[in-house]
Amino acid sequence: MNFNNLKLALITAIIFANFSCEDKTLYRATSDYFPLKAGMIWQYANLAGNDTIEIKVIGDASFNIQKCILVTRDVESEYWINDKTEIRKLVEIKLNRTGFDFVLEQSFRVYFQLPLIKGNSWREDFLNSVDVFGEPVNFKHVINGRVESIEDVTTPAGNFAEAYKVILVDSLQCNDSLSTRVSYYWLAPETGIVKERFESHDTIEQSLIQFIPNR
Repeated sequence: MNFNNLKLALITAIIFANFSCEDKTLYRATSDYFPLKAGMIWQYANLAGNDTIEIKVIGDASFNIQKCILVTRDVESEYWINDKTEIRKLVEIKLNRTGFDFVLEQSFRVYFQLPLIKGNSWREDFLNSVDVFGEPVNFKHVINGRVESIEDVTTPAGNFAEAYKVILVDSLQCNDSLSTRVSYYWLAPETGIVKERFESHDTIEQSLIQFIPNR
């Protein structure tokens, strides 16, 4: 191969690599990493494979006049908001004292900021003070999120390319008591969460074993 041919081959390779990179970037930017369409079902199993969980999108709903999407996690109900800039989930935290529930938090919190971009981070604080039988309870809930990496993920449901790994750190402080939970989510295009891991006192990891798109 002469010098001109070699030069042409190198230029072609560089152009192809650039287009390939741009194609992946465009693909990720235009893909839905958190689809919530009525009828969609995700089934997950833990590492040992002994316990399974099913998540199903029921459809449009409202909570305290806020339009949202109702999702069931086995028998429990969850409420999500999916828009162009963020994914929010209803967080409800209560304090029980002698059989009475006191609401510390009931609000839609940012779980994922869109579009997902490697290196992006976000933080959201929630503060509240509740009177519990004449005594003030000061409550603070901080959520820190970060898109850590883009990975290929393999689960029993298949191979998923271009998945974003997102880390969420929940810090809850109730007066002088502080607890923290770290959650890891792997989100794949047009599928959503394909793997998740929760770390607090114990570590729980769940992988997708079946995904049923809406019909």
